[in-house]
Amino acid sequence: MRTKKREVVFDVKKTKGIATDRLRKIMKKWQSSLLLNEWTLSLKIVEFRRKDFRQSGDIKVNPKNKKAVILLTSEPFKDEEEVIVHELVHLLFWDYDVFSERVILKNCQKFKGDHIKYMNKLETNVKNITDILIRAKAGKRTSTS
Repeated sequence: MRTKKREVVFDVKKTKGIATDRLRKIMKKWQSSLLLNEWTLSLKIVEFRRKDFRQSGDIKVNPKNKKAVILLTSEPFKDEEEVIVHELVHLLFWDYDVFSERVILKNCQKFKGDHIKYMNKLETNVKNITDILIRAKAGKRTSTS
């Protein structure tokens, strides 16, 4: 295992939850559903070592090359498909998020005051949209059953 950045350990073996191959298929299915086919996506299993909260996923985006990597915890404690969808919704909002954060950071410190309020609102909205998408999928499954 090698540590990259201060809070994430890469190259971790997954021993719980959905198999990595299945997670990649889930990611590809949602990539298509969310019209993100022009993006090259990959998935990595990691260990998050945050002290402030337990993290289930993250996304690293290279907008110039239209590439993104979804990071998923090796110790899942949330629905892994929902975590994948959540991270892909972040990708949908990436340009808007980056623009908004730059505007906010011109007037306040990172992770203080209005920036924290912005981050909380962003996460709340991404979670709400994720919930809508997951419920819509569940509705399709039950209506066709």
